[in-house]
Amino acid sequence: MTNKNQRVFFVFIFLFFSFNYAQANDQIPVPSTVLIEDDLEAQYRIMLAFYFAYPDKISDVEFLNDDWTMVINGSRFYYAQGRFLPEHLRDQWQDYLPYDFYVYPFAGTEAQRRIFLNNPVYSVGSSYLFDTIYNSQTEDNSWEWQEKYSFFGVKMLVHSDIISKLDHISARIGVAALSDNSINEWIEELVTGSPTYGWTWRVIAGTSRRSNHSYGIAVDLLPRDLRGRLTYWRWNDSNPRRNIAINRQTYYMPPQAVIDIFEEYGFIWGGNWALIDTMHFEYRPEILILNGYDVK
Repeated sequence: MTNKNQRVFFVFIFLFFSFNYAQANDQIPVPSTVLIEDDLEAQYRIMLAFYFAYPDKISDVEFLNDDWTMVINGSRFYYAQGRFLPEHLRDQWQDYLPYDFYVYPFAGTEAQRRIFLNNPVYSVGSSYLFDTIYNSQTEDNSWEWQEKYSFFGVKMLVHSDIISKLDHISARIGVAALSDNSINEWIEELVTGSPTYGWTWRVIAGTSRRSNHSYGIAVDLLPRDLRGRLTYWRWNDSNPRRNIAINRQTYYMPPQAVIDIFEEYGFIWGGNWALIDTMHFEYRPEILILNGYDVK
């Protein structure tokens, strides 16, 4: 089986998991650009998810030149077969891989998760979309938008766009900690010194696509001591324990209340991915909206 065929095969496994969920709420498009390639209504819902996720950056969602379009920070983007490309690249869509709007949280069994761990599938796509949303076409551009931030003492660089979100999150977590000692224990465990666990200009391991850390919209929150627990799936590649059940005894995980608060403000948690990354949060409100979440 070729790499391309492998990718399509495992995307359809994702679709199998999501089918009943998508049927239950007809406002949610089936989360894969493979299946919705010719579904204009589903494409429109995806464009609207971006519009509601980034209202200060995205406007003018409309159907032009036989395709859905939106204006991002003054530049018109086309859906372009799920590639989300600026107008001058629209006709070159075959040169790019599509984005996949995946099911969140992962809905499969542990056995099914192992399929993904052994045959990783990424939410791929060109960097043009998020480069434009975050004005970060180059490393220097991105650096100009980063600000120092301390999250319960964890020192990091993050994009200025998400600072107010993190302020709300930390305030909510602080209140929740008054009645939940597990949150206090989680805060006390966090690594608070250098290096930073936010912005870093790099591609996603195993791909050519830029990591969301490159925009300063992703943060990694690690404990000082994992105490034998696992966290990031790639770190577990040579570890026979990678196939064990994923729970709080075997994996480092924030308290559920912390995860819930992050999600309320548009952050997804890597522990809810098929390719598990329990230290990772990233700002992706459009994914949450497409999966039926209310985002503040």
